[in-house]
Amino acid sequence: MTAKATGAAITASPSTPGTENFSLALRVHDLNYTYPDGTTALEHVSFEIKKGESVALVGPNGAGKSTLLLHLNGILHSTGSRGAVEILGEPIDPKKVHEMPKKIGIVFQDPDDMLFMPLLFDDVAFGPINLGIEKEEVKRRVKDSLLLVGLAGYETRVSHHLSGGEKKRAAIATVLSMDPEIIAMDEPTANMDPKSRADLIEILKTLKSEGKTLIIITHDVNAIPELADRVIVLKKTVIADGTTREVFADAGMLVAAGLDVPTIMQFFEVLQAFGYPCDVLPLSIDGAVDNLTQTIENGEGHVHLHIHKHTHREVDATLCKYHHSHHRHHHHAALDHPE
Repeated sequence: MTAKATGAAITASPSTPGTENFSLALRVHDLNYTYPDGTTALEHVSFEIKKGESVALVGPNGAGKSTLLLHLNGILHSTGSRGAVEILGEPIDPKKVHEMPKKIGIVFQDPDDMLFMPLLFDDVAFGPINLGIEKEEVKRRVKDSLLLVGLAGYETRVSHHLSGGEKKRAAIATVLSMDPEIIAMDEPTANMDPKSRADLIEILKTLKSEGKTLIIITHDVNAIPELADRVIVLKKTVIADGTTREVFADAGMLVAAGLDVPTIMQFFEVLQAFGYPCDVLPLSIDGAVDNLTQTIENGEGHVHLHIHKHTHREVDATLCKYHHSHHRHHHHAALDHPE
C-alpha cells in the first residue's frame, strides 16, 4: 500500500541523480538487500536527506529499518547495493568503511554494544584515536562530548557501572567525539524511565539546533513531533515520506502499516466528537496548548463541549481506528439525546 491510497502523506519517488548533491547529507537510490536465507529485507528503497534535516524512520518490526541503518555506514553491503548509498556526495566504498565514522555516526539500540573499554574516557576516545587525532585534541573532544550529553567529569567512571540512561548518553558521546556530520540512532528512547527519556530528547534537540543531520529510528511516536521535521515510513520499501504532520495525518496508512499516531493527536480527535472546533489536530503537548489558546480566544474565552446523537458513535469509531477497546458505560447511554 502506498500513502497515495489515502492521500495525506507524500508517496516516495525515486531520487534523481545529480540534483542538489552539494546540499545532500545522504542519498539512497534503489537499494535492495536480501538476507542469506533468501528473505527480502529491503526492496527498491530510495530517498534523500538534506544536510541539517532531522528525519524519523518508522515502520513495523521486520520492516528493514535496522538493516537500512547498517547500509548507511557500509557495515552491510552486497553486490546489489554497490553505489546505492551516497554519504555527503560520495558513494560508500566497502574498502574504506573505516573512514565512515567521520561522516556518519551510528548509535545502536543497546549501548553495551558500544561501551567495551575499562573507563568511559577510553570508550569516548577510542574513535578519535583510531582516526589518528593527536592527544590533546582527543582529550578536548572527550570532554566536549561528555559535556554535551550531560556526563561532564565522568571520564574516570567505569562504563559498566553506569545506569541505563547514562549508558545510552555515553554511547552517543562515543559517536559525537568523531564529530560526524550525520548521526543515525536506533531506538534512542527505548527502555527508558521518563526522566532519562526527557533528558535524551533534550540532547537530540540540542544536536538538531546545532545543525547536525539526524536520522532517528523509533517506535516512540510521541517523541517524533519534538525531534523530526520529516517522517519516512519503511515496510521493506518506502511507503510514505513527508512532513511529520502529513504522515501522521494519514492515519489509514499508518494503522495499515501497524503504526500509531501521537496520543495527543488521538485525544483531540476524540474531543472533536464532543464538539471541539479543531481543524488541525495538534501533534504534541506544546501544539495542544497553542491550539487550545487560539480556539478559546476565538471562542471569546471559553470552549463549549457537548454530547449529541452521534457523539458516542464517533468516539467509538476513533478509538476503534487506533485499536483501543472501548466498552460504553451505562451512564453514556443516559446522556444520549433521544432519537
